[in-house]
Amino acid sequence: MNASSYPSVPPDPLVEESDDAGDDRLGLRETKKRQTRLAMHRAAVELVAEHGFTPVTVEMIARRAGVSTRTFFNHWVTKDAAVLGVVPGESREIAASLRAELEVHGPRDALRHVLRDVLAGIPADPELRDLKKQVMSKEPRLHTISSGNLIEVQSELVEVLTEAMDGEDARMRAVIVVQVGFALTRSAFGFSMSTGMDLPSAYDRVIELYDGGLRDA
Repeated sequence: MNASSYPSVPPDPLVEESDDAGDDRLGLRETKKRQTRLAMHRAAVELVAEHGFTPVTVEMIARRAGVSTRTFFNHWVTKDAAVLGVVPGESREIAASLRAELEVHGPRDALRHVLRDVLAGIPADPELRDLKKQVMSKEPRLHTISSGNLIEVQSELVEVLTEAMDGEDARMRAVIVVQVGFALTRSAFGFSMSTGMDLPSAYDRVIELYDGGLRDA
């Protein structure tokens, strides 16, 4: 319910208003949380671009982002995670989202919905994305950590899909579905960078082209 739909008589504060107010508060808290996390991620990337990875400290990142070190560790496990934007428990959350999608979609479409949601959660900031790419190219250690995180996410998704599929070859089919799914997200990144299109829209276009190519083959 929005403000324009409120009745002229004040609603019972223990009934409908309490639910809406709670939803609003949760929305505001989540928005603030995302903004704070993005500020720290941006600060971490900028500082590493300026000074290199080793000299940058958690205290420096927190100071530039305008938060305390305690707040930093409420969002990130390590400095590496802040630079990469890797949120603790991310792989488990993505796997849980896939389980929920499998309740209403087949394996391929369920994975596509989840991957699109992941892309939608990535900051729509080309400058930050370019700067992060530069940092990654100079810091092989970050590539290693990023690859490890990607493997963890993929492994979780393969397990979920394997459970949802029938047959002796269920795991192999799950692996293929996940590998193709992630290849399409990589194409979406490239398409987004070359066209300026936002990531979710780029992903939708890549899916359209991919499915069309299969039909024409």
